[in-house]
Amino acid sequence: MALLTGARPAAADKRVALVIGNSIHEHAPLLDEPAVDAKLIADKLAQLGFTLSGGSAQIDLTKQGFDRALAEFKGRIADADVALIYFAGYGINLGGANYLVPVDAAPAKAADVETELRSLAGIMRELDGPDSRANVVVLDAFRSNPFAARGIAGLSAGLVATSVPANTLLSFSAQPGTVGQRGPSGHSAFTNALVEALTAPSPGALLETLNRAGVAVKRATSGAQQPLLLATPLGGSEVVFGPPRANPAPGTAESTIKTPANRQAAATAAMSPPPASTASDGRTPGLAVLYDEDPSDPKGKRYTGSVTWRMETIKSPQSGRAVPVIRAEIDVPDRKLKATLQLRRNDDPTLPASHVAELTFARADDFAGGGINNVPGILMKSNEQARGTPLAGLAVKVTEGSFLVGLSNVDADRARNGELLAGREWFDIPLVYSNQRRGILAIGKGPSGDRVFADVFAAWDKSQPVQ
Repeated sequence: MALLTGARPAAADKRVALVIGNSIHEHAPLLDEPAVDAKLIADKLAQLGFTLSGGSAQIDLTKQGFDRALAEFKGRIADADVALIYFAGYGINLGGANYLVPVDAAPAKAADVETELRSLAGIMRELDGPDSRANVVVLDAFRSNPFAARGIAGLSAGLVATSVPANTLLSFSAQPGTVGQRGPSGHSAFTNALVEALTAPSPGALLETLNRAGVAVKRATSGAQQPLLLATPLGGSEVVFGPPRANPAPGTAESTIKTPANRQAAATAAMSPPPASTASDGRTPGLAVLYDEDPSDPKGKRYTGSVTWRMETIKSPQSGRAVPVIRAEIDVPDRKLKATLQLRRNDDPTLPASHVAELTFARADDFAGGGINNVPGILMKSNEQARGTPLAGLAVKVTEGSFLVGLSNVDADRARNGELLAGREWFDIPLVYSNQRRGILAIGKGPSGDRVFADVFAAWDKSQPVQ
């Protein structure tokens, strides 16, 4: 409760929200409120300066849609001050573990719950990040068990109290073991009260706002519904629900993203990314995008995912010394494709390369392309829509799904490659699949990637390569 004390700073610079409302279920009773509740919450959060992941409320998500939405959200929050997830729909628990229900879920036995539903613990793990970011999860998911007739042992309605990760506040719309109530105007009692609290002239601190909403729910339902707050200490500045520092353009949730001055709309080739209303600027952190060639569409298909950048230290197989490397973990769940990119300075004097980029791909057995047959090279570009400039070097296939790109050690090439790696915000990695179709994997650095590159390049500058 210490969050309620102390001076309140100005509103956070960057706030990102993922808002989900699941109403129309394929194998469970339909729900009236979640979709309209999610749209109402999304509109209110946009007014308060939140960027809406996906551009708007995400309605009636399947399991695959759930995974895709979380991957995009994870890509947007690496440098956010506040990351908020709101879910309205069915929430159930099995043996003390909480799950949110996608609209296509149809578990027949306990083992199906883990594969067909979305684990709350797994969702909160996606929020792992810096202490300076406050993570908020709001769940209006206390309804009857939609799969009660299936007789799955241990499966119960609603959510149960759970541990909460660092820097996270978890808000339940009702106490465990109880069911939420319907409020006025076709909304749930909890969402109606939360919107009223957020609509106050000065909504106030995070806990203050949610507590005020809880009191309103208790009063409106004559005590039948009492929300629950679980929290760990939130690092950084106190979170305040107030107007954003920079006024967004009317009606545009995306306007709260800080766009660099040099962003430009560049003409692109047929396989280059098409403009989209929800496209991120060149500095959106942790965003990965896969473009696949499609005979039916000359612009190809666009799939979003996430990338996590970090600095690692490995033992050089040549010198035995500890050397710093850049590592990127890439995930495109909608295409069941994961990849790692490791960039290291070459210290093998027998290899004529200044640096080596190692690419490794992990794909599902039913990956549409069959496999990754070739990676012709690596290009760098200023933003997602720009045409890439190739890094000078040579790419070779090592094994199935594993490739090495050696960057040229010629003085002019080395200097130019260094400028591109340090100065451009996006990587373009062209792919040739086993079925001979093509793709482009684009990954953005963002501020988190910029910090990793700056730290590793500084470490490389301090130590001389092996001659």
